[in-house]
Amino acid sequence: MGNALISIIIPVYNAAEYLERSIGSVRNQTYKNLEIITIDDGSKDDSLKLLESFASADSRIKVIRKENGGSSTARNAGLREATGEYIGFIDADDYIEPDMYENLARLLDEDPKADVSQILSCEENEKGEQIKAFGEGFLPDDEFDGKSFFRALLLHQGDSSYCTKLFRREFFEGFSFPEGRLNEDFDLLVKMSEKLELLKVCKKPGYHIILSTESNTRGTYRQSFYENSMENAEKMLALTAKKYPGLKQEAAHFYLVQAMWLLLHIPVSEMTKSNELYTRVYAKVKSHKSFIRKDPYLTKKQRRNLMIFAYLPAKSVKRLFGIIKKTK
Repeated sequence: MGNALISIIIPVYNAAEYLERSIGSVRNQTYKNLEIITIDDGSKDDSLKLLESFASADSRIKVIRKENGGSSTARNAGLREATGEYIGFIDADDYIEPDMYENLARLLDEDPKADVSQILSCEENEKGEQIKAFGEGFLPDDEFDGKSFFRALLLHQGDSSYCTKLFRREFFEGFSFPEGRLNEDFDLLVKMSEKLELLKVCKKPGYHIILSTESNTRGTYRQSFYENSMENAEKMLALTAKKYPGLKQEAAHFYLVQAMWLLLHIPVSEMTKSNELYTRVYAKVKSHKSFIRKDPYLTKKQRRNLMIFAYLPAKSVKRLFGIIKKTK
C-alpha cells in the first residue's frame, strides 16, 4: 500500500461540543500521512480555541479562520489550502471509524483508473442510537461508472455525501462547492458524475452521520431547503433528457420522491396559490397519476403518499396524514 498524503477538510461552525470526538477520530486513524485542514467559519462558541489546542498538539492539523459564510465557503477555503494527493471531507459533528482512510486509500492505490473511493455510512441520533445501519438504502455494487452512479442517485440508492468518499486531487480540479445554497453536495456530485470514470466501494463500516433535531428535514420548515431540492430535481430531469434519455423513468421517479418530501413537510399555511414552489410541484404530482400507479421503483409507502396527494385537496391530505401519525 502507498503512502500518499491525504488532505481532510473539516468545516467548523459552533461545533465545540462535538470536536473532541470528530477531530479525535481523524487524529486516531491507522493511516497516518494526513493533512487535517480545519476551517472555523466564524464560530461564536469555543470551537476556534479547541481547534488551536488540537493544532498545538498535532502538527498535522491546520486551522483557518474566516467570517461566517456557510459550509460551502469553508470547504472551498480548505480546497485552496489542500496539498494532498487525495482529498476527503468530514462534518464537524460526525465521526469516523479508525481504519476508514486506510480502507479508502487502498482502493485508490490498487486501481489507478478509480477517481473516487467510497465507504459505508450509518445514521445515528444525538443520543448515539442507530437510525440507519451501515450501507442501508444504498445499492450493494462494488463499483460504479458515471452513468450507473447517476442512475443510483436518481433512485435514491447512491450515497451523495462527500464525507464518505476519498477523491484523487486531479479529479477535483475545476470543481468547487456552490456557495449560497443548500444541498450543495448533491448539486456538485451530479456535475462530477459526468466526469466520473470509476468509483470503487469499500463494504466496511466507516462514517457515522449524526442527525440533529435541527436538521432541515426534521426541524422547522425552511422553504429555501426545498427550493434547492426541487431545483436539483429539475436539473436531473434536464440532464437526463440531454445525456441519459434511457433513464427517463428513473428521472421522473426522482422528481416525484423529492416532491413527496416537500408536500409532506410544508405547513398548511404555506399551501397557497401565492407560493409558486408549492403550486408548481403540486400540479406536477397531480398530472402524474398514471405514472405514480406504474412506477416500479416506488415503495408501497411512497406510492400511497403520492396517490393521496395526487387525488385529494391539500388540506384534506394534511388532515389525513395527521390521523395516520396519531394512529401509529
